[in-house]
Amino acid sequence: MKYSLSAKNLVCRNLEARASYCAGLLNAEHTKEITGMLRSDSGLLSFTFNQAITNAVMPERILQRFVVDYFAERHSPFTLWHCANKPFDDEPLAELGLKRDRSLVAMAVEVQRLAADEALPEDLRGKLEIAPVRTEGLDEYAELQASLFNGSREGPQIKKFYQRLKEIPEQKRSRLKYFIAHLDGEPVAGGCLFASADALGFYDLATAENYRGRGIGRALFNYLVGQALHSHHKFAVALAPEERQGLLLDTGFFAVGEVARYRFVP
Repeated sequence: MKYSLSAKNLVCRNLEARASYCAGLLNAEHTKEITGMLRSDSGLLSFTFNQAITNAVMPERILQRFVVDYFAERHSPFTLWHCANKPFDDEPLAELGLKRDRSLVAMAVEVQRLAADEALPEDLRGKLEIAPVRTEGLDEYAELQASLFNGSREGPQIKKFYQRLKEIPEQKRSRLKYFIAHLDGEPVAGGCLFASADALGFYDLATAENYRGRGIGRALFNYLVGQALHSHHKFAVALAPEERQGLLLDTGFFAVGEVARYRFVP
């Protein structure tokens, strides 16, 4: 695999596929695409599950008509992911109500090159259990993910997504695999693997605030790496904050570019 523009495109295609897949589970046929841009509407008032993804610099008028006006009419927030190497001018986007969030590092790897470190810190041995989330565990997983938003209205929308997901048979949402870590029976971390046609994506890795700094997130990530190694996928991709890419680099991922992120809240 050449770690170049093609590798970054692999990350962005997985992001597009996940956005449309998650939205489609709740709101069928509400992903639309034009040249260089995809728009997915989950039907929720959520910037986590309403997304627009660009792989080219759009004229502001097209961005406004196709995405901003669409979600504004529905009084709905969304996240814009900009995957093109040429950046947007932030000032015109701010005038449209799109606030720049921190960028993430796009990362990719050939799965066969991954190596998981299964060793646990001494204080976690025999206490930390990591397992796939079944339907009956989605409420617990939802609580963990929603807790990251500190009481904002995004938290209840995230819980609503997983409540709706419980109504869908597992085989109809099989491309999403959720995992949760329990420490002494308490849910403390979670994450997701999403399977697109050409890559396995790592998403939503989160550790409860009171349990950070103990190696739990690292242990969960290495568990997911083990899952990837036993999958049929040739490539794995991820998006990571710059300060957290070291964990992915340690397992074999390469940084392949930057993805800019903007949020719209009506």
